[in-house]
Amino acid sequence: MELVYSFAVSLFLTIALIPLLIRFSVQLGLVDDPGADRKMHDKVMPRSGGLAIILGAFIPLAFLMSMEGVILFLCAGSAIIVFFGLMDDRAELNYKWKLFGQTLAVILVMAGGIVIEDIPFVEEALPASLSYPLTMVFLLGVINGVNFSDGLDGLAAGTSLLALAAIAILATVIGFQDVALIAMTVIGGTLGFLRYNTFPARIFMGDAGSQFLGFITACLAIVITQSEASALNPFLPVLLLGLPILDVVQVLPVRIKKGLPLPGPDKEHFHHQLIKLDFKHHEVVALIYILQITMMAGAYLFRFASDIEITGFYFVYVIVVLSALYGAHKYGWKMHKIDTEMPRRDRRNVLLRKAGWVYHWSDSIITIALIVFFLAIPVVLFGIDGQFAFTALSLASLMALLHFMPRQNILAARITTYCVSIFSVYLLTVNINDTVAMVYIDGFLIALTIFLMVAIRMSRREQFRLDTQDLLMLLIVIIVPQLPLESLKSLSIGSIALRAAVLMYACEFLIAHGNSTRLRYLTLGATVSLAAVGITHI
Repeated sequence: MELVYSFAVSLFLTIALIPLLIRFSVQLGLVDDPGADRKMHDKVMPRSGGLAIILGAFIPLAFLMSMEGVILFLCAGSAIIVFFGLMDDRAELNYKWKLFGQTLAVILVMAGGIVIEDIPFVEEALPASLSYPLTMVFLLGVINGVNFSDGLDGLAAGTSLLALAAIAILATVIGFQDVALIAMTVIGGTLGFLRYNTFPARIFMGDAGSQFLGFITACLAIVITQSEASALNPFLPVLLLGLPILDVVQVLPVRIKKGLPLPGPDKEHFHHQLIKLDFKHHEVVALIYILQITMMAGAYLFRFASDIEITGFYFVYVIVVLSALYGAHKYGWKMHKIDTEMPRRDRRNVLLRKAGWVYHWSDSIITIALIVFFLAIPVVLFGIDGQFAFTALSLASLMALLHFMPRQNILAARITTYCVSIFSVYLLTVNINDTVAMVYIDGFLIALTIFLMVAIRMSRREQFRLDTQDLLMLLIVIIVPQLPLESLKSLSIGSIALRAAVLMYACEFLIAHGNSTRLRYLTLGATVSLAAVGITHI
């Protein structure tokens, strides 16, 4: 329960803080000037998002964890990273000062016991003369690797989130609950930040955010693999932080050749190389997410494997990825080729162009479908516990107040639909034993999904679009339920997440189209549904 509570508090706290930090970013001096050639944006942007992640994560952790031992040193090291990161975000520190701050933080956590002592193919623990320099190089490499990757909207945050998710799962497997709690809390803050950082971003995390994510992820990876109580292979941190390390490996020769310092900026990083192949912004981020997912899957599958298996997997992975990148550049391959014979607008599918009624009636059809689904829930449910019925009535009362608040259509629709979707889908999944009824329910949701996909395809892009955060959430929803964790299976989390996601995306489609009348009908229908569930089962 602590994991869920801490994740939820961190998520919503970050979402609440970011609008304030956007508003006061100029006063804080945390803005990003696009003047440099390496910048991928063309306007001044707030870069105070890292502060929101950090506050969102550490406030709940301060109440849930005792700050002592390794945790105390980890927090102190994080504070140093954040301090120098914020100074860099405000005043563009010289790279020597950045390295000084990073080194100071690393020395502090090493003094607290976060040290790499076990490595593959070596049976005995490394002496201090080797373990401390190795830890220093690894942590500094990861901190700067994650910082390097913070060049596209959602990239550094998304890949760090995936690495932290893998760490949380592995920590749960081996019983390291403190590590899982920290990882899940930082995930909550990062996910809240992604709400505003997905392309086109409204805020950046800055060096404070990217260096903090690299630092905390690398330290947690060391903790779960270097402890005597852990059976995980000690090479796992290299897999968990594989992409930042790969970025450093591929860019280091270029920087040495140009005589540039390691922490400095340039346009030779992995994501820049993909952009040179004519990948679009969101395609680069999506591809790197998939590469990261592959690496995290390897980390999980090889968590107890032999040294030769896990190192072999990593080096084969690196060779394949870098060879593909090198070959694409060498032979002039491009992701998008210009088609001069047919204008882009005319390439749309003929069948979709003929179905013009979908564009004009999609709002009404989806609104009616959602209302029908919600109102059918009290009819098909049975045997609900009285506690759930009381909860349903309480939620319905709160949502009724929201419904009558002036000028709150979007807020009321989103809160009501999200709460009712999750609550009702959970009750449907857990309480209905009638296989035929569930077939009809899933059939309805599949039909709604298909219609929603067609409607999204025919909508103008400025009204509604799917982005890389949607891909990230889809990957998590699909993969996490497949993990052999009994706590996940007992909750039927995969089925609940997929069914609720369909309803919530339908709600977002309606919100994007902005018809206040339909949103009020939707909110009213969802509220009546909850009230009926409570009244009929109390």
